[in-house]
Amino acid sequence: MLAPSAIPAKRYAPFVAVILAQLVLVAVAPSKGRVENAPTFAGSSTQADGQVPGQGASTLPGGSGGATTGTSGAVPGGTSGGTGGGTTGAPGVGSRQVPAGADTSRCHGAKQFTDFPQAPRCVAHTGNPGATYPGVTGKTINLVYFREKDNPVVKGLLQSIGLYSDPKDQQAFISAMEDFINSRYELYGRKVKMSFWQSPCESAPPVDSCMRDDAKALVAQRHPFAVLYDNNTNAPAFFDQLSKLHVINWGGWHFQDSFSTSHRPYHYDVTMGGDAQAELTGEYFCKKLAGRKARFAGTPDLQAKTRKVAVFYPQTEVNTEPAQHLERLIKGCGTEVVDVPYSPDTATASSQATSQVAQARSAGATTVMYFADPIAPAFGTKAMSSQNWFPEHLLVGSGLIDYDILARLYDAQQWKHAFGPSDTVVYRPLGQQEASITWRAAGRKGNAYNSAQLQWGYWAAIAAGIQMAGPTLNPGTFEQALLSGSIDGLPWTRSHDSHITWTHFGPGDYTAVSDAKEAYWDANAISPIDGKQGAYVPLNSGHRYRLGEWTRGEPSLPAGV
Repeated sequence: MLAPSAIPAKRYAPFVAVILAQLVLVAVAPSKGRVENAPTFAGSSTQADGQVPGQGASTLPGGSGGATTGTSGAVPGGTSGGTGGGTTGAPGVGSRQVPAGADTSRCHGAKQFTDFPQAPRCVAHTGNPGATYPGVTGKTINLVYFREKDNPVVKGLLQSIGLYSDPKDQQAFISAMEDFINSRYELYGRKVKMSFWQSPCESAPPVDSCMRDDAKALVAQRHPFAVLYDNNTNAPAFFDQLSKLHVINWGGWHFQDSFSTSHRPYHYDVTMGGDAQAELTGEYFCKKLAGRKARFAGTPDLQAKTRKVAVFYPQTEVNTEPAQHLERLIKGCGTEVVDVPYSPDTATASSQATSQVAQARSAGATTVMYFADPIAPAFGTKAMSSQNWFPEHLLVGSGLIDYDILARLYDAQQWKHAFGPSDTVVYRPLGQQEASITWRAAGRKGNAYNSAQLQWGYWAAIAAGIQMAGPTLNPGTFEQALLSGSIDGLPWTRSHDSHITWTHFGPGDYTAVSDAKEAYWDANAISPIDGKQGAYVPLNSGHRYRLGEWTRGEPSLPAGV
C-alpha cells in the first residue's frame, strides 16, 4: 500500500491511503476530465485475429448493437455481455461455461485455485493472439505500482502508530504478488511483470503539473497495461492523465461517480464511489434516524432535540459534490442540515476546527457526520470537547474513519457516541488475511507487512479482471469482464466473515465496494487487528447491506453510546 508519502506538512487528506491498506449509483454532472479520442475495442468474441485495438470492429458493453467508443462517456448498461453467458469464442467476457474438452488442468474443481474461498471460478487455458494492446505482448502484461513522495511529517506520524509502509516492504510484496498471480491465475500463456514506481511528486497538496508529467514519464518508460495508485488523493489529475494516455488506472477514493464513467474504460477503484456512499448513508439516516430525538448524543439538552445534522467535508473538486449529495438526501427526508466545508490544510486545521465547531453548535446541530479523511475528526472532536459540546457522531462509512486504530486518535469523550454505516470489514488478525495467505503461498515466510491488505485487494481485482477478459486483453475486454458480471469469484462476495467483503462491479459502477455493515465504537473492545483496546463492534453479526436493504428503526446500541 502506498506510504504516508501522500501528506505534506500542510495537507492531510491523502493520509487515509496509507491506512486503508489495512483493509481490505447515481449519475452526477460529468467531471471536467472526460477522455477524448479514446481508441475503440473489440470483445473476445469479435476479435479473434489479434489485431491491435483501434484497427477494426469494436464494441464496448452498453449498447444493443453497434460500436460504442470511449469518447461518448456513455455508461455501460443494457444486456450485451450480460451475466447469462453464451458468448462464443475464447473463455472470458460474458462466458460462464467452460467448453467441453477444454484444458482446465490449471483449475481446482470449479475454482481457479483453493488458497482461500473467494478465488475466481475456473476458466479454460488457451493460447494467446500475441500483442493485443500496449503493455500486453504474447508473453507479458506490464503492471505498475505507483508511490508518491514521502512526507517527513506524515512518515513520523505513521511510524508512531506502526502503520508506515516502507518502500522495501512494498517492493517485496509486489514481487510475491507477481509470483502468486503468475502461478494461480489463468493468463493465457502470459505472465504479469509488476514493477514499483517511486514518484517525485507529493499528493497533498498535489501539483497537477508534476502528477501529469510523472504519469507521462511512467507510461513512456514502463509501458504499462495498468497502474495502481492505492491512495485517497484529492487530486484526480494523475488518473485523468493516465486515462488520456489510454492506460487502465486504479485508485482515488470516494471520487464522485461521474469521474469513472467519464473516463471509461480506464478508471476503477476498490472503495465505494462518493455518490454511491452518499446514497447508502442517506438511506440509513432517513430510514433509521430522521425526525427522531438525538438520543445517542452525550448531553440531555441535545438528547431532547430532534436531529439536525452538520456535515463536515473537504472542499476539493472530487469530494464536494458527494458531500452535498448526502446533504440533499438528508434534507429530502425532512431534516435540517448545517453545511461545514473545510480546507484540508493542517497549518490551519486547529483554528478551522474551532470555528467550524462553533458554527455547527450555534446552528443547533445535534449530530455530526464526517464525509472526510480520517484526520479531520482528530482536530474536530478535540474542539468539540473544549467547547463542551457532545453531539452524536454518525459514521458515513468512508475515509477509514471507521478503522479501529485511527479512531483511537479521536477525543474519547466524543467518540463513545459514534455509530452508523461502516464500509470496512469484520477484521481478522494479519496472519489470517489474504495478503499474508498469498505471501506464504508465493514461498515467503511469516506474514505480509502490516499494511499489505489493501495492495492485495487491488491486485486481486486487477488479476481477476485480466483472467476473465480472456486472451484478447485490452481495456474493452477488461471493462466488459468487470461490468458484465462475469466475475463471480474473488473478491466479490457478500459473506460478512470474509475479509474482503466486496460486491461486484456492474453497469455504470466502476468501484468494487457496494455495501456496508452497521457498527458502533467501544473504547473497551479488543481489536482483532492489533489486540489493543478500542474497536468498532459490528451489529447484526456484521451483516452487510446494499442500497435499499437498510431496515427501519433506530439501531439497538448499548447504554452509553
